Amino acid sequence: MSKLNEDVYIYDAHCHLESIKDISEQRHLAVAATELKDSLELLRYRQTNSQAKIGLGIHPWYIKSNSTLTSITEKLEAAILEYQPDFIGETGLDKLKPEFGLQQEIFYIHLQLAQKYNLPLVIHCVRAYNELLAILSKFGSVRGMVHAYNANSETAKQLAKKNMLLGIGNTILNQNSQLSKSIEKIPLEQLLIESDAPYMPYGAKEFSSSEDCMFYAKQLAENKKINLTEIISKVNQNFITLFSSTVAR
Repeated sequence: MSKLNEDVYIYDAHCHLESIKDISEQRHLAVAATELKDSLELLRYRQTNSQAKIGLGIHPWYIKSNSTLTSITEKLEAAILEYQPDFIGETGLDKLKPEFGLQQEIFYIHLQLAQKYNLPLVIHCVRAYNELLAILSKFGSVRGMVHAYNANSETAKQLAKKNMLLGIGNTILNQNSQLSKSIEKIPLEQLLIESDAPYMPYGAKEFSSSEDCMFYAKQLAENKKINLTEIISKVNQNFITLFSSTVAR
């Protein structure tokens, strides 16, 4: 969460537990797992910060090739039932990493469980938007966000049809990025702001933090020629809508 003044905040739609210094502070954050071993610590954090949303999933960077799909399904579903996450993720597809075929199979498992338990997804996607869209087309009722979005407005439009919001992070600061060149055409109703803390620093920073979201919001306001207050109000509402729309499980 990033502060404009004492009363106005940006809700951070994607970060990780490693970035949180004061676990007792009440903050609107969506905190994603990268491995299932994060589950208990995330649950304890949500018990301390009632405004936090937590996710469980297996990041494509942390896939173990010796695990069977049956084992992954059983362990992920057991974690969902035990820890009652607010979303599933971080999961997804990354063509810069090995085992892309296995990534797709494991992503498919996450989608099936998201559909079964009516949970939103937080998706990591690197150079795999065509494959992502093809897989999502098989799951019409699934909703979620693609974090660290960096593609054009047409891809954004296709993702909107698949009930996907877009996480805007430090890429918005690069005026040569696909995102910056396309952002005027992407509706504010589809956008969230995220830090991906501590893994997505900008400039000379060593680590990112939720406070960085304000810089991204200001750049987004400039690029879209929209008042900053309107940006903050809408992305916060998008956060609430996405992460508060689960049903009793």
